[in-house]
Amino acid sequence: MRTSLVLAPTLLALALHSAVALAQNKSAAQKPVLKGVTSAETYPYNFQKDGQVQGLAYDVTKTLVERAGYQLQVDIVPWPRALQLAQTEGGTMIFSVARTAARERIYHWIGPITTSEVWLYKLSSRADIQITELRDVNPYLIGDIAGNSTLSLIKSLGYRVDTAPSNISNCNKFKIGRVDLIPFDPNGVDTFLQTCGIDPRQVEKVLHLPRDTALYIGLSKNTPADLVTQLQQEFTAMTKDQTLQKIVLRWKQTQMNTKK
Repeated sequence: MRTSLVLAPTLLALALHSAVALAQNKSAAQKPVLKGVTSAETYPYNFQKDGQVQGLAYDVTKTLVERAGYQLQVDIVPWPRALQLAQTEGGTMIFSVARTAARERIYHWIGPITTSEVWLYKLSSRADIQITELRDVNPYLIGDIAGNSTLSLIKSLGYRVDTAPSNISNCNKFKIGRVDLIPFDPNGVDTFLQTCGIDPRQVEKVLHLPRDTALYIGLSKNTPADLVTQLQQEFTAMTKDQTLQKIVLRWKQTQMNTKK
């Protein structure tokens, strides 16, 4: 009888613990899923490291989706494919995407998350590349990513451009001199170069291009209107309660530590 009296509360506690855990897992499993698409190489906004999606825009999107009562399922795909999927599949979110005139009618927009600058970079060893103003870029070949929003800017300035399917392949061409310059956001260039196998000290910032833009979460036009409204309202709430600003600040501090 003594053994029974001792075990009964323990067994009851274990049963209750199991029931709570099961209920929590069931609750999580019952949350509807929203699909997100992004690329693996857009530093520091969205990228893949150690098999995990990371980045400022990823953290904002995940927080937004969870606050709205959903789960976020992210697919890492080449950027042109991500743009296509977010155009055609209802309920699909793409992040982070520049809100350009050409894209304005393609997506519903949530944001802005943050802002991005565009600078041209060269290898420090390329003493033959001398640039002080926009017209000086004309003799050189710029490497960029297919589907990137900077392509229209580069072409509008009359520059020659060679496209690659990914940032890594573009960087490989840059390393061996197949392209002279690459455009990149200073916020993430150091992390990107390290991933690409280049010491950031071997690369030089050359020229600021005349287009700074806000970055957004895009939603397919096939997305139900009530879901779009819900997410937009939740994003507004994240801004008001400083959740967005805290995420941005955390990533800015991370980038500062990376440069040390």
